[in-house]
Amino acid sequence: MKVIRTVTGDVPADTNGITLTHEHLLYAYPGADLDHRAAFDFDEIVGRVARDLSEAKEEHGVGTVVEMTPAEVYRHPPLMKAAAERSGVNVVAVTGFFPQSMGLPYYWRRQTVEEIAEFFITDLRVGMMWSGQQTNIKAGAVKIATGGEGVATAPSPAGPDGLRITPIEQRVVRAAARAQREIGCLVNTHTDPNDYAVTNPGVEQLDLLEDEGADLSRVIVGHAFIQNTGLHQLYEIVERGATLNIDHVGIPWKHGSTDELDGILAEQVLQLVQSGYADQITFSYDRWFYNPRARVTDLDPEFLNARVPVGYMFDSFVPRLLKMGIDKDVIDRILVHNPRRLLALDV
Repeated sequence: MKVIRTVTGDVPADTNGITLTHEHLLYAYPGADLDHRAAFDFDEIVGRVARDLSEAKEEHGVGTVVEMTPAEVYRHPPLMKAAAERSGVNVVAVTGFFPQSMGLPYYWRRQTVEEIAEFFITDLRVGMMWSGQQTNIKAGAVKIATGGEGVATAPSPAGPDGLRITPIEQRVVRAAARAQREIGCLVNTHTDPNDYAVTNPGVEQLDLLEDEGADLSRVIVGHAFIQNTGLHQLYEIVERGATLNIDHVGIPWKHGSTDELDGILAEQVLQLVQSGYADQITFSYDRWFYNPRARVTDLDPEFLNARVPVGYMFDSFVPRLLKMGIDKDVIDRILVHNPRRLLALDV
């Protein structure tokens, strides 16, 4: 039987519905949980997140959200579970870490590949830790992340081996591959768009994963934007069997405007579909459903991810693709069938 492992338990894989493969229900940079200004009322925010999820489900058919917040970025398993229960939307949590430049706590930088892999496997098989206590809320995928800070404008520096992945990040990537071999789960990644100007960070990740025996057909490479990327680099990723996440839809991260980025992403989708890679694409926002430092009435310009409406994908981006001649059945494959295949576990 194939299932998707969600924070409320395993569910039949064929009940996933439209699936957004890279989102954040609660997101705050490492250390925010120590800041008095980041305190929030649990029930209030569960209600707020659940309302957005319910809107996505009832108005647009979203059935599953992959919650890509890694362990040190204010990952909150009880909030995920409560929001999932209240909204009826499947929430898939991840185990994993942010890039070393933004996260990857010192404690884990000292761990071996074997120790990190065991941490991932425990999160997936037993449950995630929360506030110093073991929970039975399980992760359903592994996240790996490499590259520079989110606000960086220059590529990540190359290490002695020529890779833009630090030696510590390499241990995490290798551990993710070992966890995938053990569990059979999805590995979902973060790359830095700046790095595509000097290397192919997605391929760097895939090389390390493959070296540890990972199944690259169960890997999603995120944030591979065309602004810095030659189309040949996208083909290098999909030709290895991996999937490309088309994300930041409606969020002009590292671009001048929403329309500019949406145009780039739409052309990217068209080219990939025409080249026969429709089965290796997923869509998402990378939306912050709640960030305790992004105030509703006074959003910092940095918090673009908190601004995009939950319906934007379906009201704007998908209609753009349909007008470009991409068939509705292709959109359905991208939004429903591809994520189902990637998330499904054999139990």
